[in-house]
Amino acid sequence: MTPLDAFWTFVGGCDDLPYSGVFRIADGSSIDGPWNNCQQHANDTRELEYTLCKPNYELFDIGGTTFAVVRGGEQCIEGFEHVDFATASAYAEEICLHVGYWGIARIGGGGSIDGPGYDCNIRATDSRPLGDAICVESE
Repeated sequence: MTPLDAFWTFVGGCDDLPYSGVFRIADGSSIDGPWNNCQQHANDTRELEYTLCKPNYELFDIGGTTFAVVRGGEQCIEGFEHVDFATASAYAEEICLHVGYWGIARIGGGGSIDGPGYDCNIRATDSRPLGDAICVESE
């Protein structure tokens, strides 16, 4: 988790973290638990027991169905499968907002969906290697 991610995640408080912990975040920084009001420290050279990581996926809901955009690869997370072309087409406007403005994500059947910067285009097949995936919860 980057220092900026940690700031926005814990700007309202970090009561979900263990009270007296100190946690490693990216760039050699750390963040204190609630005991020290979630303060961040740049260039913290101490060896720390805990590391805070940001999940590589984001869940979102469309019409009662749970979707996930998975960053950093074309694979889905456990319990999810690539959204099929028909579903991606039916919900293109909503899904494309989660792809990322200039993003392109893998969908089922080897297809892809573009983010808003590319007008939310959908392709049934796309042979390019892509960095993200759009998945839907498996039934």
